[in-house]
Amino acid sequence: MAEDADIPPDPGEHAHVDGALMLSFGAVIPGREALAVETFRDLTRYLGRLLDADTISAFKPYFFADGMLGDVSGFFLLEGRRERLDGLRRDEAFVRQLLQAGAATRNVRSHALVAGSEAGRLVNLYREVRQELGLI
Repeated sequence: MAEDADIPPDPGEHAHVDGALMLSFGAVIPGREALAVETFRDLTRYLGRLLDADTISAFKPYFFADGMLGDVSGFFLLEGRRERLDGLRRDEAFVRQLLQAGAATRNVRSHALVAGSEAGRLVNLYREVRQELGLI
């Protein structure tokens, strides 16, 4: 778990955010608790460097307060430009962070999300495809 000083303050709404990455993780592997704490501290610092470099616009960690939800105990939400986030997923340093997290916790995943007008475009595309198929 990251120290409060490692987590940036909420910058509020960003007009230039059209996507997000959700890095989700499950239970800590028994016997690897210390590794999990260090891994998440390192991940938070890494994300801070991405924020400083304007690779991402914001990030925030979340943990389920009432226990796990399915096989997920929490996640980091990274916001930014979709094109930068897509490139980030292929970056070796990013993949290395996910692999390290996977050594400490179960079910580490990276999920691409769309936001703002990109989400609206996806809804419109959904409608068009359903109309073409005669479902709407």
